[in-house]
Amino acid sequence: MSIVKMQKLDLIGFEEDKENIIKALMKAGTVHIVDSREKLEEDEWNELVHSENAEELIAEIDEKLARIKSAIEYLSKYSTAKKALFAPKRKISEGEYNTVRDSESELWKVIETIEQYNHELTGLKSEENALRNLISSLEPWESLVRPLEITETEKVLFAIGTVPASVNIAELEQELEGQAPESFIEVVNQDKNQLYISVAYHKDISQPVTDFLKGIGFSGISFRGLTGTASENILSLNNKIKKIEEKREEIHNKSKECADYIAKLETFYDCLVIERDRKKAMGRLLNTQRTFILEGWVPESEAGKIEKLLTKHWDCVVDIRNPEKGEDFPILLKNNPLVRPFEMITEMYSLPSPNEIDPNLFLAPFYFIFFGMMVSDAGYGILLSLITGIVLLKFKLEGLAEKLIKLLFLGGISTLFWGAMFGGWFGNVVDVITQGKFTIPPIWFNPLDNPMKLLIWSFVFGVVHIFTAMGLKGYLMIREKKYLDALFDIGFWYVFLLGLCFLLLGGNIAVIGKYMAIAGAILLILTQGRSKKNILSKLFSGVLSLYNVASFLSDVLSYSRLLALGLSTGVVATVINTMGSLFGFNPIGIILFIIIFVIGSVFNMAINVLGAYVHTSRLQYVEFFGKFYEGGGKPYNPLKIKTKYIDFTNINKEA
Repeated sequence: MSIVKMQKLDLIGFEEDKENIIKALMKAGTVHIVDSREKLEEDEWNELVHSENAEELIAEIDEKLARIKSAIEYLSKYSTAKKALFAPKRKISEGEYNTVRDSESELWKVIETIEQYNHELTGLKSEENALRNLISSLEPWESLVRPLEITETEKVLFAIGTVPASVNIAELEQELEGQAPESFIEVVNQDKNQLYISVAYHKDISQPVTDFLKGIGFSGISFRGLTGTASENILSLNNKIKKIEEKREEIHNKSKECADYIAKLETFYDCLVIERDRKKAMGRLLNTQRTFILEGWVPESEAGKIEKLLTKHWDCVVDIRNPEKGEDFPILLKNNPLVRPFEMITEMYSLPSPNEIDPNLFLAPFYFIFFGMMVSDAGYGILLSLITGIVLLKFKLEGLAEKLIKLLFLGGISTLFWGAMFGGWFGNVVDVITQGKFTIPPIWFNPLDNPMKLLIWSFVFGVVHIFTAMGLKGYLMIREKKYLDALFDIGFWYVFLLGLCFLLLGGNIAVIGKYMAIAGAILLILTQGRSKKNILSKLFSGVLSLYNVASFLSDVLSYSRLLALGLSTGVVATVINTMGSLFGFNPIGIILFIIIFVIGSVFNMAINVLGAYVHTSRLQYVEFFGKFYEGGGKPYNPLKIKTKYIDFTNINKEA
C-alpha cells in the first residue's frame, strides 16, 4: 500500500531490431518509456545521435483514425446490435486481428463508400432544406392565381409583398384609390404579424404608388427564376422533395448492407491506434546510424522479466538499476481493493512526488466517513449501493469509471451506516406512511432534533482529520532525518492545540489542558523563530507564530459542512414526504404520493450524492492535503496495447 518501487531501464540495441523490441515491450505493457529527445539540446549528444521524426506519420495515422471513427459512427445508426452503456470490449484472437490487418485495402474501399454515402446524404439534406424554405416562402401566396414570372404587361405593373398586420386594409384601399385611382390592391393572405398583398397599377402612376406603398411599410417580394403560379411551384417542389426522400432511402438501404463491417472497422481502428502508439514510442528514442538508445522505468517486480525478455531474443545491452537520489521516476500506486477506489481523489488533485508518501491509505477512511455523514440517509445508501453494485457485477469497468463506481458503492455503505445512526430512512417516510404509528428510531441520535450535537461531532472529526495530516507531515520530516523540525513544528503544536481542546471539555481535564496550552505556547515562542539571526527577531517570530491558531480554528470550522449537508438531506426528504401526503391516502392520493416520493427522492439523492462528493473532496484537498502534501508526480504510463473497441484473448507476451 504505497508508491511502487521503480527501476531505471537503459537499453542499447541494433536499429534493425528496434521495431520488434518496441512491439515486445508493448505486449509486455510494463515499461514507461522516457522521452530522451531533450538530450539533443546538449552539444555532446547532438553530435552523436538523432531522433526519428515521426510527427508527420503520426498526424497521418490520426487523420486515418478520424475517418474510421466517422465511418463507425455513421454505420452505428444502421446496426441492429445495440451496445450497453458499460459494454465490455469485444474479445478477439490475435489471428482475427491479423486477418483484419491483411484486409486493409478492402476496408478502405468500404470507408470511401461510406464517406460518399455521407456526402450524398449531406447534399440531399441541404437541397431539401432549401426546397422546404422556398415552399415556406411560397405558401402565403398559394391562392395567388397570377403566374409568378408575370411582373408587368404593356401598360400594367404588378407587385407583391407584405405590410404590417396593423394596417387597416379598407382604409388603405380608399386612400390608394384617392391617390392613384388606376390601381388595385388585393389581400392574398395574412398572419398575426403581416398582410400579404398583391398590387396592380398603371405604369403612368408608378411613382405615386411606389411612394404610397413605401409610406405604409410595404416590403416587396420577388420569386425570380420561378414560372407558374405559387401553388404549381409548391406542387413541383414537393415532388422534388419526394424524389430526394426516395434517393435518401436508397442510400440508407445501401448503408444497411455495410453495417456488418462495423466489427472489422472497430478492429481496424484499434490496429491503427496500436501502430500510432508504437510510432510515438519510437519517436522518443535516440538513434545512431546502426543503433538506438531507449530509456525507461519499470516496476521492480517486473524488471527481471523485462531483462530476460530482451536479452533472450536480441543482442542488446540492458542495464537496470535503482533510481539515484533525487532522480524523479513515474508514480504507480498500489493499494488494497478497499483503498484503490479513493486513488481517483488523489489523482484528480495530483500524484505524490517520488519523495512523498501515498496519502490514500489515510485519506480513504476519512473520505468514507465524511461522505456518509453528508448524505446520511439509510434508504439512499441502500439505493446507491444497489445501483452501483449491479453495475459492477454486470459490466467490466476499467480505469476511472471503475474507481468512481466503486467509490460510490463504498459511499453507499457509509451512507447506510450513518443513516441508520441518525434515523434517516428516506427521510421520515415510515412515520408519514403509518401516520405516526410506527417510527424507526435512530441508533445514535436524530440531527434534526439535536443539530448542535452533530456540529460538535463534526468539529471533533475535523480535529482528528487535521491532526492526522500534521502527523503525516511529522513522519515525512522524521523520514528525512529532520528530527528537531518534527519536534518543534509538529510536536509542540500538538501540545498547544491539544491543550486548547482540553480546555473546552471542562472539569479536571481542563486544568491539564491549561498547563498544556501554556507549555505549548512557550515552546512555540522559543522555537518557531529559530531561523532568525538575533534574539529579538527569534522571540518576535515565535510570538507571531501563535497567530496560526486562527488558521487551525478556521480549518476546523470548515467541517461544519458535515452538519449542513447532513441536515439538508433529511430536511428535503421530509419536505418531499410531507408534500406527497397532502392528498391523503385514498387511491388517488397514494398514486400521487408514490409519484412525488419517487421523483423527489431521486432528485434529492442525486443532488446530495453530488454535493457529498464535491465537499468531501474539498475537505481532503484543502484541510488535509494542505498540511503535508504537495504532489506533482508524473503518472506511470507504460507502453502497452491500449484499445477502444477490442481486447485480445490469447495475446503472447513474448516476442
